[in-house]
Amino acid sequence: MEDKFAHMRPFAKEEVPAAVRTFLNALDWKAQLSPFLGEADSAELIDGISSIESVEEFQSRVSKPFVQKVLDITADEVTFSFPESFDSHGALLISNHRDIVLDPSLINMGLLSLDHPTTQIGIGSNLLETSWVEALVRLNKSFIVSRGGTPREQLMSSAEVASYARHVILNQRSSLWLAHREGRAKDGNDRTSPALIRMLVNQKDGDDWNAMRVHPVSLSYEWDPCDGMKVRELLLQELNDGSYEKKAGEDERSMKQGLFGFKGSVHVAFCEPLNWKAPPEGMRPAVHMANLMDQSIHAAMKEWPAQHWAASQLLEATNALPVQWPTDWRPDEVSNEISERCEKRLKSIVGSMRDLPFSTEQIRMKWCQITATPLLNHACAVEEAVA
Repeated sequence: MEDKFAHMRPFAKEEVPAAVRTFLNALDWKAQLSPFLGEADSAELIDGISSIESVEEFQSRVSKPFVQKVLDITADEVTFSFPESFDSHGALLISNHRDIVLDPSLINMGLLSLDHPTTQIGIGSNLLETSWVEALVRLNKSFIVSRGGTPREQLMSSAEVASYARHVILNQRSSLWLAHREGRAKDGNDRTSPALIRMLVNQKDGDDWNAMRVHPVSLSYEWDPCDGMKVRELLLQELNDGSYEKKAGEDERSMKQGLFGFKGSVHVAFCEPLNWKAPPEGMRPAVHMANLMDQSIHAAMKEWPAQHWAASQLLEATNALPVQWPTDWRPDEVSNEISERCEKRLKSIVGSMRDLPFSTEQIRMKWCQITATPLLNHACAVEEAVA
């Protein structure tokens, strides 16, 4: 039988040895990882890879211990919450998107905590700049989502992804993860793309959506390891009329920073399935479902003291906030310790951007906008749920 998804799916067992060789021969991995994990742990992790024979074995012997070690070093606490009778088998998991590597890794850690199988991970082809990166992600149960191309090619790619998702979820009864939009929310404003909803429904009715058992997943990071890079990119976009050109290797640097940078506490909330609902008159179905997805994700977010500090700074400086917020809502007061930590982080980011023509105040306000926005979205979603 023809394997029509061979070019995009995770590697089959017979393909694993060649992929392992590609990955191992690309770099001196012990030297790359030792500064972060230590020589002994790096050696132990790498030495056993050559004998791995399946994607499942790669995840259990490499991915899981690696991610756990990284979180032990870079996170204070990682917590999970689940709806009652949660079952990930044959489910589509859609989350907000903050970190290229950690988002799906954290979701997998949550699934493993329940002894559920790990999920297949959708990853954009634009991130696969080298053959070893593609080998690594497909060894880690990822499937490739084609990015770019002509409008016709993009349409064909969307149809292919939708077909593959239904195949994995409905035929294989496995779970599959997709980010709720293409690219990370650099400004902290998590918004689901209606194009994703249209892609998944593919002109079919709500019964097809409900059959996939779509669970929103809300990811809440206390500290964003890539916040400095995001501030830089957003300010440069404003300076250049909305355009920003990535430099070579920037995605790889972002992956590394997201993995090994300090992130404080992290919470992953798996939400109740989002069933299809007919839109109000005059609203497109995909837009309506995207809004409902956002409400579910925002309402499940965890609040962090640094977000309240950032919101208070914005109100004090400009008497305005970056997105809508409840009229009677005000940020909580925070401890001196939190204020000092925020100031210290900002000082570091300002120092890293001395090569650019931005004032300290511009950098501070942009960081505060990025940091406060998830809190404001959460406050609005909670108010809407109560109303």
